[in-house]
Amino acid sequence: MNRILLMFLISFPFNLSISQEAETLDDLARISFFTDVMTNNSIEGSAKSNLIKKLDKILLKESLGSSANDRFGLVAVPSINTFEKTSGTPPKYYFDMDINIYAVDYLEKRQFGFFSYEGLKGINANKQRSVIAALREFRPSAEFSAFLDETKNKIIQYYNTNCDFILKESETLAKNDQFDEALFNLSSIPNVSSNCFDKGQELLAKIYQLKLERECQSTVSKAKTLIAAESWKEAAGVLQGVLPGISCYDEASKLISIIEEHWCNSNMGKAQSYRAARNFDQAARALALVPLSSSCGSKATELSKEIYAEMTQLERRDWDLKLKQYEDDLQMQREEMSFELNKQKVLSNAVIESAKAMSKMKVEVKNYEFLGRN
Repeated sequence: MNRILLMFLISFPFNLSISQEAETLDDLARISFFTDVMTNNSIEGSAKSNLIKKLDKILLKESLGSSANDRFGLVAVPSINTFEKTSGTPPKYYFDMDINIYAVDYLEKRQFGFFSYEGLKGINANKQRSVIAALREFRPSAEFSAFLDETKNKIIQYYNTNCDFILKESETLAKNDQFDEALFNLSSIPNVSSNCFDKGQELLAKIYQLKLERECQSTVSKAKTLIAAESWKEAAGVLQGVLPGISCYDEASKLISIIEEHWCNSNMGKAQSYRAARNFDQAARALALVPLSSSCGSKATELSKEIYAEMTQLERRDWDLKLKQYEDDLQMQREEMSFELNKQKVLSNAVIESAKAMSKMKVEVKNYEFLGRN
C-alpha cells in the first residue's frame, strides 16, 4: 500500500501537467468561427459565395468547422489593388487584390487578430470570373494556420483572465435587480474556456432563481387581484410561471386550488344542466374542461359515465363524433387551464436553457463598423 502511494506521489506532478494540457486542448477544440465577407462592387454574388466556401474549407482543414452562432468569426475584407480592362479583342478584366481576414468576437465588438493574403491575381473576359480566378490563389498556408492558433489562444486567454471580472459584474447587476442583463452576461460566456464557462453556468442558475424570487410576490399579488375580479383565465396565466422551490410557491398553490375549484364547480354545473336538457355534446364539452386534479375530477368522470349510459346508440355515436370535432378547441382550452408547468423543478435544464436562449443575441445583419469599415 505504501509503495503504491509513493508511486502516486512521484508521478503526481507529471499527471497534473497532462491533465492541464488535455483541458487546454479540449478548450481549443471547442472553438469554431462563423465566416462572412464584406462585399464591394467587385466581390459580390458568386464571387462572395465562392470566397465564403473557400474560407469554410480552410477551417475544415484546420479541424475547426464553422459555427452556427454569432460569437467568434472570421471576416474576409477584399481590397482591390489593381483593376484594369485590357484594350485587346475581346477585352479582359485584370484584378490584383488582397484578402484581409479579421478574427473577431462579434458579441463584444472586439478584434482578436488580422491576417492578409496578398497579391491574388486573376484575368478573364468576364468580370466576375476574373475575380473568381484571383480567389483560386486563396488557399491554406502554414502562416494562416499559425494565425488561427494564435487567435484561439487569445480567445481562451481573454476569458481565463477576465472571468472573475465577468462574474463579479454579473453579480453586481443582479444585486441591482438587472437580472436580464446579468443572465445575458453569463450566458454569453462561450464554452471555449471550460473553467469560466462552468463557473458562469453555476452563477447563472443562482441568479435565475433570485430573479424568480423577486418576481414571486408580485406574481401572487397580481393573481389575487385578478381572482377578486373573477378574471380566472388571466389569473391562471399569471400563476403558471410560479415553480416549486420559489418562496411563494405554497401561497401560489392555494390560489391555483381556488381557480381549479371554480372551474370544477362551473363546468360541473354546466354539464348537469346540459344533461337535464339532453344536450349531451355540450355536456361532454363542459366535462372535458373539469381539471382532473381538482376536488371534483373523479365526480366529472362518474357523471360522464352516467350520461353515456343514458344515451341511445345513435346519441352515443353523435357524442363520440362531436368530441372528435371539438378536440383541438378543447385541447387549447385545457392548456390555458393547465398548471403542469408548476410541477417541474425550478431549475430544470429546460428552464435554464430557456433563460439562456432568451438572453442570446441573434444577429440577422452584421455591422463591422468596429473594424473601422462600413
